[in-house]
Amino acid sequence: MTDKNKKLNMISLGCAKNLVDSEILLGGLQKTNVSLTSNIEEADTIVVNTCGFLDIAREESVDTILQAAEMKKEGALKELVVMGCLSERYPEELKKEIPEVDRIFGSNDHKQIVSFLTGKDYAKDDPLFFRSLMTPNHYAYLKIAEGCDNACSFCSIPLMRGLQKVERYLQLWKKQKSLLLMVLKNFSLSLKIVLPMDMTCRGKCT
Repeated sequence: MTDKNKKLNMISLGCAKNLVDSEILLGGLQKTNVSLTSNIEEADTIVVNTCGFLDIAREESVDTILQAAEMKKEGALKELVVMGCLSERYPEELKKEIPEVDRIFGSNDHKQIVSFLTGKDYAKDDPLFFRSLMTPNHYAYLKIAEGCDNACSFCSIPLMRGLQKVERYLQLWKKQKSLLLMVLKNFSLSLKIVLPMDMTCRGKCT
C-alpha cells in the first residue's frame, strides 16, 4: 500500500513523553499523502505508541495491540505498526506472540517509521518534523530531557529510554521553535514542562 491511499489512526498510550513522541511522528506525516483519522474504524493503518513502565501499562499496551491485530485478522485493517517503550524492551516477544504486527519500532525511531509508512527517506531534522499537537487547545507539553542514568532495581526507564540526555537551550529552541512561537502568539496556550526522571542529574547534553 502506498502513502497515497493510507488512512492512519494514532493510538498514544502512557506518559506525556510518549505523547510528545506521537505528536512528532504525526508532524512528520503532515506533509505526506498519509491522511490521519481519529476514527479507528476508518483507518487502514494503525500505529500504537506503547508504554512499558508498569504492569498495568504493559497490559493496556498488549490489549490495545491485540484489539488492532483482531481487526487485521477480520480484514478491517491492512497495516499494524507498534512503537514506544514496550516494543523497545520486548521486540522479540511481540514479534513472536503477535505476528499480525507488520513492523516494530523503538521510542525514537521517527525517521524509520515515517520512511516505512511512506516508502520515502526522511531525516529527523527535516522541516517535516514539526509537531502536530494531540492535547486540548489550551496546553502543550515541552520535553526537556530523556532517559535516566540511575539503575534502580524497580525501574526500567534506562532499558527503554536509555541514559539521561538533556536538551541544550539552543537546541531546545531550534527543535521547539514552532511550539514556543505558538505560545507567544496565543496566551491561552500554556506549556507543561516534562521534567527529567532525576532532577539532581544533569545528564548528557544533546
